[in-house]
Amino acid sequence: MQGSGGKRRASSPVTLLAALGLLAGCGSGTKTVIVQGPPPAGTASAVSGGTSSTGSSSSGTSSTTTVMSPPPTSFVHVEAFQSPTGNIGCMLVSALARCDIVRRAWSPPPHPASCPQIVDFGQGLEVGTAGSGRFVCAGDTVSNPASAKLAYGVATQVSGFECVSRSTGMTCTNSATGHGFILSVQSYKLF
Repeated sequence: MQGSGGKRRASSPVTLLAALGLLAGCGSGTKTVIVQGPPPAGTASAVSGGTSSTGSSSSGTSSTTTVMSPPPTSFVHVEAFQSPTGNIGCMLVSALARCDIVRRAWSPPPHPASCPQIVDFGQGLEVGTAGSGRFVCAGDTVSNPASAKLAYGVATQVSGFECVSRSTGMTCTNSATGHGFILSVQSYKLF
């Protein structure tokens, strides 16, 4: 670094150690979970959504905070759409809500025997007319850069399915069963 007099001065070791200490405190075992969409059937009020904490601080303690997402600010009826960033592309049809993701920081489970090896597995999530959300097993994608962008806070409803775009991810739900999924760069949830 150069001071105002043009002389070069080094950062003090105390300053560097303090900065490293602050960085080491990041991820200290506190986990905030954003709950999007309806709680699974049979539960009351907020659900933790699989909030078991996997990280822990150096003292061995951890905690979880659950934050409810606000309801959508408006509703539209668009079948094919994408997140504002274009990273998540979705389609709602009469029997299915499906979203594919381009970039993600998580990995899907191993390719199951029930999904042919000639097609992809886990590039997205879907929910049908029955059952919980599940990973996509398909050789195509619903991600289309030409699709309309669904602004954050806006929901689309088509054929009994609803998807809500939020800055924290896309939530799609079968309105009749309450089953669905949450998809984001950081994580996913099937319910």
